[in-house]
Amino acid sequence: MVCIPISAFVPLTITRSTPMKTIVIKHYIPLGALTAALIVFCPLQTRANTIALSFTGGTAVGIGANVTAGWAFTLSSPVLVTELGLWDFRNDGFDTSHVVTIWTSTGTQEAQGTIPSGAGAILTNGFRYVSIAPVLLPAGSYTIGGFYSPTDSDQIVTSASTITTASGVIYDGSRIGLGFAFPPIDISGVPNSNFGPNFQFSTRTSVPDAGTTGSLFGLSLMGLAFLRRKIPA
Repeated sequence: MVCIPISAFVPLTITRSTPMKTIVIKHYIPLGALTAALIVFCPLQTRANTIALSFTGGTAVGIGANVTAGWAFTLSSPVLVTELGLWDFRNDGFDTSHVVTIWTSTGTQEAQGTIPSGAGAILTNGFRYVSIAPVLLPAGSYTIGGFYSPTDSDQIVTSASTITTASGVIYDGSRIGLGFAFPPIDISGVPNSNFGPNFQFSTRTSVPDAGTTGSLFGLSLMGLAFLRRKIPA
């Protein structure tokens, strides 16, 4: 759908015919009312999400322990995190659910989501993703981790041959720690490992505000009421 730019007041011409005569009525609609109506009926342009990291090679291993495994990264510019994911060995689903979290480099939680057990989450390039409420991450350093319990057999990849990150995302090394907690270091000492968790993002740097959307919808209704009152039957 194409939304056409409009000036401060937009002319609207309405023709009504009766058996005796034809009436031409011209009204000028205030910008606010028509703009609000256009916003309601013209959807915002969407952007495809970008996958933060991919890898090749390496060895798939079962953790079989109570740990949070993942990797650290730096953002050169702000991003809007829209999905969190976890690598699915054999692409056949997970034995158990897994919580994936993004923290700042000092351990402040920024985003979190749960990847369900089974194969219900969307599979993309070997990772299964769930959508989350968009979270804006400013430029800076972060860690993403996925929690693995001792009772599941879901696997991670260690010693990857190559690691590729999206533009603006810099890989800062492996992270793994005990328990369901922020892993500040890699206690395993194995580089290029613990894949693991992943995320998708948009380069749009604002989150749509529900209050603003509601206000615009209200303005559109006011505009329609204005027209109805001004146009004779």
